[in-house]
Amino acid sequence: MTQAPAPTDPRSQAPLLQQLTRLGLLASRAPANVNLAEMLGNEIDLADSIALASSLSSLERVRPAGNVSLEKPQRQFLNTRGIILRLIANTFEPGPAPFTLPAPSAETLSDPAEGVKPFLRFYSLQQSEMEHRITGLRRSLRGSLGYEGPLLTRLAALDRILDDTLGEYSRRVLASLPKLLGEHFTQRREAFLQSAQATQHTQPADWVKPDGWLHAFYQDMQQLLLAELDFRLLPARALLDALLDATPDTLDDVRHKAKATQEPS
Repeated sequence: MTQAPAPTDPRSQAPLLQQLTRLGLLASRAPANVNLAEMLGNEIDLADSIALASSLSSLERVRPAGNVSLEKPQRQFLNTRGIILRLIANTFEPGPAPFTLPAPSAETLSDPAEGVKPFLRFYSLQQSEMEHRITGLRRSLRGSLGYEGPLLTRLAALDRILDDTLGEYSRRVLASLPKLLGEHFTQRREAFLQSAQATQHTQPADWVKPDGWLHAFYQDMQQLLLAELDFRLLPARALLDALLDATPDTLDDVRHKAKATQEPS
């Protein structure tokens, strides 16, 4: 008799999956048993497989990149993460920001299909900013790895190869988050309409108060953004960990040499 698989403990999941599970957006989608290798294999077609094999076979011939950042990798990582965290926080508060949380209107409740669109555009803008900044961070960390000997040079090349091969799959997965967020918006809206508050809080200004249904949706959206940030930073964090395992003295020598080659004679 085949034993049913044990339920996954949410605490063992990545923060992004934990947040999606908490919002009730994964229960009907997550299969009981997931074979990660098979799932990723299905995302790589024949052309990608040939390109991947060719790239992997050339790792032994990889040479360091031409430029290395003179800023400490730890500082690069923390600065990038801090900038994105502040952006997420500031866009949910009144005041100047590159883009702001849309104000609700009567249409937000009366026409859910249209009412949710400004919030999904807002979320997508946050995603674009994350991708732009983290892509630059990851590229810079690869450059630093390229000056730490042949093993880390190959690691940097491998990271680039995997990003080229599986990056599109990752982007498609993350691009589905606004749609899931839209489903959660509908759930929040329906719960509000079926509650006693619906007849008491009829104005958009009421909905964004601390006990309002839209305020709760805002909090869920912000938590999902923070979980997505954690997920997007995983490859950069792995590169940073590899760098920090290198000899600190060697790291300093490399930066002094790189600085000397960049300064005019």
